[in-house]
Amino acid sequence: MPDELVKPPNRSDLRRALVVNALTKPLNIVVPAAVVVAGLVIGTLWLVVVAVAVYVILVAMTFFDADEAKRVGDEAYGRHRLTERSGRPQPAQLSKPIGEQLAAALTEEQRIRGAIAEAELPFADVGPEVDALVQAMERICKRADLVYRYLADQNPAAVEQRLAQVRGEAGKAPEAAQRQLIDALTQQLEAQRALEDQLKRFYGQMEHTVTSLGAISARIVQASVAEEDAAQSEVAGQVRDLREQAVGLAEGMKEAYTRTDELDELDQLPRPQGAA
Repeated sequence: MPDELVKPPNRSDLRRALVVNALTKPLNIVVPAAVVVAGLVIGTLWLVVVAVAVYVILVAMTFFDADEAKRVGDEAYGRHRLTERSGRPQPAQLSKPIGEQLAAALTEEQRIRGAIAEAELPFADVGPEVDALVQAMERICKRADLVYRYLADQNPAAVEQRLAQVRGEAGKAPEAAQRQLIDALTQQLEAQRALEDQLKRFYGQMEHTVTSLGAISARIVQASVAEEDAAQSEVAGQVRDLREQAVGLAEGMKEAYTRTDELDELDQLPRPQGAA
């Protein structure tokens, strides 16, 4: 996942898009062109001047048309969203429980963006914070998906049963090979339990984040109606706090998952039937 944010189109970008749309709209080109052709055919060159005037008028009308501006803006933001999400995890690509969490978060993200678009206040600091939060949530969901898939192939109960069996056979004076096996099984069990705890924390954190995002979109609407300028920095701070919490959990999950890489030697150890 790229660490750099893909910036959404700003006012300058939208103005440029409106100009290009007005200059190249087929109707604005076809009508003056027809007038020019007619002037050349009948030998009336002053119609060329008329055609230029018609073109300028049509371009101006298109540029200042509110419906046309909305259409161009929607297309620009739509292209931005496709570019922004290119190569980034999609809910459908993740395991079902993790994908549902990401989908819920993305739904609330869109509600926040809609609230900002409709707001009377600019909320300029909120947009970049939301971008950073979404990328942090995608990162944590990607790692949670790894944990979920790993645990789906594990059987902690069988490992715990095997550990108890080996300890019982070894008694109070285990041999070197038995101690090695006991240590390895203990590490494996601890790593699996740590991952289970991290996954539980993930579900709790994502529920908290999604609920908080819903409250934030409502706060944006409320602040806009009341014209509370101070609310802009308040909302940005709330989103920033959520991002920091998500980043912290993602790092903890990465650390817990990395521990499993140190247990590859367990694949060579004897295990009971059904153990992972």
